[in-house]
Amino acid sequence: MARTVTTGKVIAKSRRALSETDLDRLAERAEEGFDLSTWKPRRGRPSLSAAAGGHSPRIEARVPDALHRRVSARAASEGKSVSAVVRQLLEEYAQDC
Repeated sequence: MARTVTTGKVIAKSRRALSETDLDRLAERAEEGFDLSTWKPRRGRPSLSAAAGGHSPRIEARVPDALHRRVSARAASEGKSVSAVVRQLLEEYAQDC
């Protein structure tokens, strides 16, 4: 969760703004403590590699803000993630290798 600079609101991962009541409820739960004996680890994202349990390497690139905004907007309009667009472009680039 992070507060936005412009509004001071706390935004959840779901992009929903949390109310003061939501924040109070979360604080109360945290103060009660958590029973770690019932905790079960969750799987992370599935591997993109063919082998089960394989590792999916990460490629990072820095891009100008304007390019990021344009790519994000086009990907969203096509119902794709930026990662999916980059994977598609890399597949096309490496096709003849």
